[in-house]
Amino acid sequence: MNLTRLVYYSQRNPSVSMNMPELMKTCHRNNSGMNVTGILHYNGNAFLQVLEGGRAEVSSIYHRIAADQRHINIILINCSDVRERMFPTWSMGLHEGMDDATKGIFLRYFASNNVNPETVSAESLLDVLQDLSAELN
Repeated sequence: MNLTRLVYYSQRNPSVSMNMPELMKTCHRNNSGMNVTGILHYNGNAFLQVLEGGRAEVSSIYHRIAADQRHINIILINCSDVRERMFPTWSMGLHEGMDDATKGIFLRYFASNNVNPETVSAESLLDVLQDLSAELN
């Protein structure tokens, strides 16, 4: 089985209610059953997520997310085969908010902490998410 990593960005649809604990519960249940791992950064307005697992499983989850009305303006940043997982221990890690430490991490890689997903590289976004994941350990 090929191991695939998918990175996407989306904005939160403000007209749809958001219950993060319930969303994460669903992510853990679905991802565990499909052997998919990853991390989600949610700053209150936008999502930045990495999904890792089998190609068909990652694709299935991404298509479900793309159809979810909580997300708008979804941008697929990268989808590629990889040798190993970056986030192997989490069915879905969650990093929330945009405190000073988080802003500092974003500013380490980008000119601003307001990331334009159309102008940044997938590698830089993965670096940011790895640094954010270190805050969760």
